[in-house]
Amino acid sequence: MRRPIHHPVMLALVLAVSACGQAEAPAVATPVAAPAGPVAPPKEEHVDAGPVKIDSGGKVALPADFPADIPLPKGAKLTDAIRMGGINVIAFTLPTDPDKTFAALLPIYEAQGWKNYTRVDGKPMMASDGYDKDGRKLIYTVVVDDAGSKVNLRYYPAN
Repeated sequence: MRRPIHHPVMLALVLAVSACGQAEAPAVATPVAAPAGPVAPPKEEHVDAGPVKIDSGGKVALPADFPADIPLPKGAKLTDAIRMGGINVIAFTLPTDPDKTFAALLPIYEAQGWKNYTRVDGKPMMASDGYDKDGRKLIYTVVVDDAGSKVNLRYYPAN
């Protein structure tokens, strides 16, 4: 029986396609009301389908072979780790607002030797950076999250 595609996989695919350089019309920010009651814990999802591995929810760990030169910032709470062949997609939240998160990430990765080749500060909705190192690519987006910011980071190995 085939398993349906779940939210983390769809998020990864949408973000990967959106990083292809296509222009979009500017979005208008709409305030979002805070939840009325306690927030439910994140849905746990752990899938191992050969070359595709999905780890999502409250108990997520970085893949064992995740590159050491891509550190997570202090205070990051990992929410998703997806591996599709050699490509890694991870998502984490930070308690800081998106502007502060976006500004803090650049020096972290440059200190590891990553060269920034594109920077899109898409206030107020989304910001994105792209890096290159030894033929490898690192691309992330920063968006607003209930906790502050959510970062979706994609790592592509050298060809």
